[in-house]
Amino acid sequence: MKEILGGGLDKAFEELNLYAQKMYELKNKSWEYCEIYQVWRLPDEDYDKLCLIPENAWKDNWGWWRSAEGCVLGNPDHRYNIKHHYIWAWDNDNRIEKDYYKDRKYKNLLEYFSEELNLSAERNVCALSVDLAKYNGMTMAELFQKYQG
Repeated sequence: MKEILGGGLDKAFEELNLYAQKMYELKNKSWEYCEIYQVWRLPDEDYDKLCLIPENAWKDNWGWWRSAEGCVLGNPDHRYNIKHHYIWAWDNDNRIEKDYYKDRKYKNLLEYFSEELNLSAERNVCALSVDLAKYNGMTMAELFQKYQG
């Protein structure tokens, strides 16, 4: 089984006749980049079929999706408090000595990605989420449920 991050994929999976389980969904019209985040779990064979669809064949009303093997940041080495739960995560490379001990506390996962790591593009959120989930012993759906809400 593969997990992917996406938004508004319900119609795509129905029309493409792919088996996918929606494991997480959060809608928020106030976000700058995405109004909806979803985590889906697909069997390997349906994931492979999804990957074979050319970009120019992807319909506008099918939403968006990203997958990743992980990110390039290595092992998370600092403890953060995100949404009142602790998690091992990464410091921003730009933390300077005076900010090094700055509070590592965020309201939610997407705020952490944006404020601490200066990342918000879907491909980056997906790659970081894959590794945060792996290094903290959970699925990507569990990560979003616990740290995003």
